[in-house]
Amino acid sequence: MSKFEIIDDPKKGILFVLGFIATVPFIEASVKLLGGIMAPPQIAFMRFLIHIIVLSIYIYLYIPKEDWIARPSWPLVLRGVLASLGTLCVYAGLAILPLVDAVAIFFLTPIIITSLSAIILREKVGVYRWSAVVAGMTGALLVIGPNFDNVGWGAIFPALAALFHGTATLITRKWANIARLPIFQYYIAVTAVIIMGSIILIGDLVGYESVAPTIPDNFQWFLLAVIAFGSIATNLLLTQAFRIAPSSVIAPFLYLQIIGSTIMGLIIFDHLPGKQTALGAFLVISAGLVIWWKEK
Repeated sequence: MSKFEIIDDPKKGILFVLGFIATVPFIEASVKLLGGIMAPPQIAFMRFLIHIIVLSIYIYLYIPKEDWIARPSWPLVLRGVLASLGTLCVYAGLAILPLVDAVAIFFLTPIIITSLSAIILREKVGVYRWSAVVAGMTGALLVIGPNFDNVGWGAIFPALAALFHGTATLITRKWANIARLPIFQYYIAVTAVIIMGSIILIGDLVGYESVAPTIPDNFQWFLLAVIAFGSIATNLLLTQAFRIAPSSVIAPFLYLQIIGSTIMGLIIFDHLPGKQTALGAFLVISAGLVIWWKEK
């Protein structure tokens, strides 16, 4: 028997992913506002350093010592490496590209998750879910109306982020019962701090100024706090969603994030979406409802 029993509850998993979707646009906007001032590795380093502090306190107070180390540990270390690299690529993409374009390319993630969950995890993905994935992807592209001809080489960052995060998500599902949820997040945070700190240190040693750290002012500290604490919440919500529900059920709901990102892009960055937004939003929401209906 598994040490930590995980009970599948697709409907509750959907509620967790909806909480994730409502929070992410605020983090994205904060990263983009910082992107022109602070190097992506520093943003990620500061974020995950705060994660370590918060999670250390929580784990010390509420998690039994015998549960502090995952057994086996290597899946969480691998997940930490993939998630860390994925986060770095997301931040780089948001710094370079318009918000909606970066998010559009990153939405390769649900396609990767659904496809690989059928191949690697042997999850049953029926025609309704495949149809919902296709409809959701179509709707997401209609909402944001990206012009891929204009995004240039920077498009590689959100594309790589989609691959890294999609693979990390499958690890969450495959080895969901080897550790408690805060331990999952702690492994990511420690791994990320090591990776980001190494990038900053090596960059400093070789004189690569693009990753040189800067001292934040008060507003930048506020944005870092939004990123750090918002990310703690979203990581917990999304990890729990994939722990208790099949990946192919949760993945299509991630398209709803595009609506919040579009609204945030309009309010903060004055990016006005095209006329097809209403149709795209309808397709995105319909895709999510199809998944919900199939779980009833």
